[in-house]
Amino acid sequence: MMPLQGLTVVAVAGSMAGAYCAKMFADGGAHVLTVGHSQLSDHQQAYLLADTQPATLTEVDFANVDVLIESSAPLPLAPLLLDDQPHLVRVQISPFGMHGTRSHWKGTDLVDYAAGGHAYLYGDPKREPLRGPPDQPSVASGLYGFVGAMAAIVARPRLGHGQTVEISHVQVMVALHQVTLLRWFMTGDVFCRMGNRYTGQGQPNGPYPCSDGWISIVGVTQQQVEGLLAVTGLLHLLDHPDIDSTMDFQSHPQLLDEPLTEWLSSRSVAEVVDLFQAMRIPAAPLLNPLELVDDPQLIDRAFFRPLESDASVRAPGPPFTFTHRQNPGPGAWQPGDVQGGPLAGLRILDLARVWAGPLCGRILRDLGAEVVWVEAPWHRGPKTVPPSMVEATRFFPNDDPGERQWNRNTHFVKYALGKQSLALDLQTETGQATLARLVPHFHVLLENFSSRVMPQLGFDEESLHALNPDLIYLTMPGYGRSGPAEHWLAYGSSVDSHAGLSALIGYHDQTPWKGGIAWPDPIAGLHAASAVLMHLWAGLAHGLGGVTIEAAQFESTVAAVGDRVVEAQVDGPFQPCGNRDRRYLFQGVYRCTGDDNWIALSVLDERMRSALFELFELDLSLASDHDQFDCAFTAVAAEQDADQLAVALQAAGVPAAKVAKAPDLASDSHLQSRNAWATVDQPEIGPFTTPVTPIGLSATPLLDLGPAPTLGQHNQQTLHAAGFSPSEISELVESGIVVTEPPS
Repeated sequence: MMPLQGLTVVAVAGSMAGAYCAKMFADGGAHVLTVGHSQLSDHQQAYLLADTQPATLTEVDFANVDVLIESSAPLPLAPLLLDDQPHLVRVQISPFGMHGTRSHWKGTDLVDYAAGGHAYLYGDPKREPLRGPPDQPSVASGLYGFVGAMAAIVARPRLGHGQTVEISHVQVMVALHQVTLLRWFMTGDVFCRMGNRYTGQGQPNGPYPCSDGWISIVGVTQQQVEGLLAVTGLLHLLDHPDIDSTMDFQSHPQLLDEPLTEWLSSRSVAEVVDLFQAMRIPAAPLLNPLELVDDPQLIDRAFFRPLESDASVRAPGPPFTFTHRQNPGPGAWQPGDVQGGPLAGLRILDLARVWAGPLCGRILRDLGAEVVWVEAPWHRGPKTVPPSMVEATRFFPNDDPGERQWNRNTHFVKYALGKQSLALDLQTETGQATLARLVPHFHVLLENFSSRVMPQLGFDEESLHALNPDLIYLTMPGYGRSGPAEHWLAYGSSVDSHAGLSALIGYHDQTPWKGGIAWPDPIAGLHAASAVLMHLWAGLAHGLGGVTIEAAQFESTVAAVGDRVVEAQVDGPFQPCGNRDRRYLFQGVYRCTGDDNWIALSVLDERMRSALFELFELDLSLASDHDQFDCAFTAVAAEQDADQLAVALQAAGVPAAKVAKAPDLASDSHLQSRNAWATVDQPEIGPFTTPVTPIGLSATPLLDLGPAPTLGQHNQQTLHAAGFSPSEISELVESGIVVTEPPS
């Protein structure tokens, strides 16, 4: 049985965000009707609407519809006027949202990237900022819309009625910053693009040319970088006067780039990937969407399926699988009081690390779940950290790690807000036995280890389901649990290149290009949260028991660019051309007055072009030549304030936005009017400001954010609730199995 069997969904033709939301319902087995004339490309329709059925509004009986999806871009959304349908869950997705000071503004994916602060992280610091992978803000917004819709469906029986789910592309993009806002709020550092390298912790981290193609390499840990230097014969670089530790390559990437590029130039992609992966250094081939169709990992896992409209074209399948379904036992989730959120009463063991898994847990927590974060004693680092790490990351308040750095590293705080912490050493038999006693007391266990870790700890899916037949076991390995790349070490910033994203970014004379954030992480986290919500509803509606959900990050990311995979097989691979978009008359990013200030704009049609040319009295002879328009508008923008120019363009009906930096986002009146920020009193840090989960629920608002736990803060509470006696707990503490500070 498909998890969403029995649900009926109507998607009104609108944006790609709405179509992706509809696709998620169709992937889950819901009956999805699409109404209206689609503005999507043929390739987008073929992929996103493959499992839906066309209908007209007059044919739809809304009394028998569970979810109505409405979306719009570039225009603001004008919702349908319907007779009272109290049972209906309405999903409304638009560029700037349904309320707020700029809700009337228009948006495109370039405007989403700019207004959301991401474009400032993409590109060469000496050139204009770049758009990220096309249409990805819409994909993320569609996923948040789906998560919100499923939460509303789960809550509906307790509420007695439906509600409205509201999503803004721009607010979604603000919420999906990785470290940009941390660095600003903690140290006042304005994070900027740093060339064709991932703008995050550690170097090397980006695409490099080999003798027969491109490779993506990620060196985040000291062990990874030292191993890379050893195998490439570059250990002498550690003797450079500017390098005190491997972290210093973050500030001096050119010291490593040049000799590493030379070493790679005489070696093949496959040779280097095999060598580095054998040494547990994340590396992957950089592919374009057409090459993905022949990727050995995806072929081995039978990920692609023929399009119904053209069997010669293959499209990505669903981004996760449900296997090892169990008969229901006595421990199935019984929803609590809906005033505690749609997921009230749900208990989750969160073993996840880094970003994708913790984001999934944070979303479920904000929807009402109780999340216990099971972290290793050393997970937040050693007792002391070198100054080079403090300088490279900018994660510590005022660049001061303090006496207990492990509780002041805000990279861990961000996605642990509102969770509880159990610091448990799973490398020991006693720690493993402790986890085994915990599992029966929880409804969900999520982890994003490589596929070998849980079985090595004694917790394969058979063991977990034996402990708890009703357990939803969510595993999020980088490449899945089978195939030739099963055991590859994967980070989001290597997966993005392997999954085709880097091939979709670049200047007209310089591509491929590394993303400004590790985009596969949030995409995987959102897909994973979606899968959990699917099965929670299936358990309530159909009486299903426990299940294993496998959500491979690589496949989640390929699914997010599925329309480009289809397009590449029909028209050839997409060729980036800076910020231009062949769907539009003009599109670009142009320098304004001030220090590194830019405006992004999209001119979609003749009406917009006429309005823009009239506003700035441009010569109509430029109207058919993008290069000439770029020259003319560059001169106009150079004398304009970016904020004021954006207001003028939007007033003329042209989608535009300043390319926002971190301080712009922090003071943005539109985000403030949408309550897009929350500030908590974080122990050992003080006030901590962060974006909220960008899902508006009209009847069951998200839980208020609480502070993140200090290391092991809830050891006693968690163990006591699972039936451990005081003497057992004391023994675990005394033996160092559970801790509140890292080992020496």
